[in-house]
Amino acid sequence: MVPGSVYQAVRQRLRGPAPDDLNFSTKLFRAIGVSTALMAVYLAVAGGWLFTLVEAGHGDAPSWHGLQQHAVVVGWTALLLLLVVPALLGGLDYLRATRSLSLRGIGYDPVPRAWDLAFRDLEPCFVRVLTTDDRWLGGWYGSRSHVSNYPEPRELFLELAYQVEPDGTLGTAQPCSAGIYIRCDDIRAVEFVRPALSSKRPSAGGADADLRTQEGAV
Repeated sequence: MVPGSVYQAVRQRLRGPAPDDLNFSTKLFRAIGVSTALMAVYLAVAGGWLFTLVEAGHGDAPSWHGLQQHAVVVGWTALLLLLVVPALLGGLDYLRATRSLSLRGIGYDPVPRAWDLAFRDLEPCFVRVLTTDDRWLGGWYGSRSHVSNYPEPRELFLELAYQVEPDGTLGTAQPCSAGIYIRCDDIRAVEFVRPALSSKRPSAGGADADLRTQEGAV
């Protein structure tokens, strides 16, 4: 199982998570298949040499004498065959896929969803969310805010809740706000609004007046 698991881990790390990675049975059978194929290749190429590392003991019983005698060689061989080779195959598979897409003029991005891409390098700003019943929710997305990533459900925590008018206009901070949690499975839209003045972070005790004045009409 080790070579196949290493192959999948490297490929997923480079490619990014994919829908088939959520299915445990798919990942299990892929790991078994890759491991079996690699073991067959190893035996076909160097099976005789590998078996010499284990010497037969008395009564044709296996003995650890060979492994003890060639411990360093066994260690480096295991590292190469179980970890390095599968990792290289995972990297080559990723390069093959991206090259195939580039030849067809298709760009490749490992980010699985537009949701993840939107929040990946997002700087502190106001965020407002339009729900399916045409209600606006919003607040300040800062260093203490959090957003879930694929494959988890889309969830958003804004560290400071704001009053939002029915037309989406951001008002003042909610008094004594400690944040707002928004489940975003069935929302209609998410908007990111940059503050007019970014030198100060809004606070629940009293948001910066100049910031609200210049931003309130957004």
